[in-house]
Amino acid sequence: MFVYCAGTVAENPYEMPYTGQKVYSIEELCYYLYHNIYSINEEFFQPSLAEWLRDEVNLKELSEKISRMLSDNPKLKDLVVTIFCGCDYYKEEEIRKLIVVMDGISNLPLYKKKKIKADNYLRAGRYGKSLLEYRKLLSGSFAVNFTTEEYGDILHNQGIAHFYTSSFEEAENDFKEAYVRNNKMASLQHYLWLLLMQEKEQEFEAEAISFGMKKADINFTKNKYQEAAAKFRIPEKSEEDIETYKEQLIQAFSC
Repeated sequence: MFVYCAGTVAENPYEMPYTGQKVYSIEELCYYLYHNIYSINEEFFQPSLAEWLRDEVNLKELSEKISRMLSDNPKLKDLVVTIFCGCDYYKEEEIRKLIVVMDGISNLPLYKKKKIKADNYLRAGRYGKSLLEYRKLLSGSFAVNFTTEEYGDILHNQGIAHFYTSSFEEAENDFKEAYVRNNKMASLQHYLWLLLMQEKEQEFEAEAISFGMKKADINFTKNKYQEAAAKFRIPEKSEEDIETYKEQLIQAFSC
């Protein structure tokens, strides 16, 4: 989306932690923060941000202020508001509404904040990091805090992380257990598609029937898989081909 920039446009963009998205101005930075506030935490604000503000968009005073704050264990809300005060892109009323949202986030229990962190890693494609965080949530002391459905949702996301970092089999187990807990069709479809990816045709049929799917639904699921898979070349031996294939498949089959 186009963002109007009244200030300096950087030659070298600032690359966002987690997502890798690039911004070229203070206005674009504010826009990103405003629309991604649930994925922002204290780790987002690094010394490199202060350096970028100073060197690339000529905001020396704002850069110095952020640098001082980072050395003093600041609150996330204070950092965000300071950035927003660096330009006039958002009105005071809009900033106040954002503060209310941030207050709500800060009051979330720790286990929910941990899940947001894990989901941020997953969303950014940092699958190894997300996998470590999901394992902590599922097997650590936080696990008892989640409802059965929430636990299933975490298993589903862990399945995606396993899909990229380890094996289809581990992802398969995650999606199956996720569906048992959250009863969401997305988890069941991911599980069944993984069986088809591994050419487990008989197991696919048996599992689909065991989960109460009718013949028409089974055929629909299989046909949808075949249509999506037909668009992509079966990978050769190179790791690059395999990773590209996996990424294309998971995007095609996402619900």
